[in-house]
Amino acid sequence: MTKKNSFFTDFWLTLKGHHHTNKRKGVYGYMWWTSLKIAALYIVMVVPIILVIKSQVDLDSIFRNMTGNFPDSFILITFLVSESLLGMIPPDLFMIWATKFDSPLLILTVLGVLSYIGGIFSYMIGSWLSKRPRIKAYSERALGKYIHLAGKWGGAFIIVSALFPFSPFSMVVMAVSLLKYPFKSYLFFGISRIVRFVFQGFLYAGLFNMDSIIASLF
Repeated sequence: MTKKNSFFTDFWLTLKGHHHTNKRKGVYGYMWWTSLKIAALYIVMVVPIILVIKSQVDLDSIFRNMTGNFPDSFILITFLVSESLLGMIPPDLFMIWATKFDSPLLILTVLGVLSYIGGIFSYMIGSWLSKRPRIKAYSERALGKYIHLAGKWGGAFIIVSALFPFSPFSMVVMAVSLLKYPFKSYLFFGISRIVRFVFQGFLYAGLFNMDSIIASLF
C-alpha cells in the first residue's frame, strides 16, 4: 500500500470512528434540534427586532456619525478587542454597520475573520487562566455551564455557539480552553464563526434594503 492510499485509509477510518462516536453520544440529534432552535430564534426574535429598529431608528444618521468620528480601522480594532474579551459589544451592531458599505460581503468576511481571531485570543486567555489555581477555580465556577456542555458535545457545541445569535462565544471558547480541548480542533470548528457573520450580515442587509428590493420588483 502506498503512503497516499495509507493516508486516505487512515483518514476514512478516523472519520468513521468519529461518526460512530457522535451517533452513540447523540451529537447529530443535538445538532438537528439546535439548528431548528436557531432558525426559530431568527424568525421569532432577530427578524422582528431588526424590522422594529429599521422603522424607529435613523440608522443612516448613526452610521454617518460613527464613520465621521471614528476611522474604520478603529471600529475594527474595537470589534476585535470586544470579541476577545467576553463579547462586550454585541457583534450584531458591527454587522449592521458593515451593511452600509458598497461591498458588505468583504467587510462581513473581515468581521468574521476578526471574530475567529478573537476566539483564538479567548482560547489563550483561558489557557493562561488554567495555569493560575485560584483564578482557574473561580473561572470554572463562572463558566461551569459552558464547560459541562463543551465536555458533553465537543466540537458540536463550538459550532452551535459560533452560529447561535446572542451566544457568548468568547466565554464558550474560554470554557473550551479551561477544559483543555485540543487547540487544533477549536481552529477547525471555530471556522463556523465566519459563516455566521456572512449569513447574518446578509440577512440584515436584506431587511434594511427591503423597501428598495420590493420597489424593484413592482
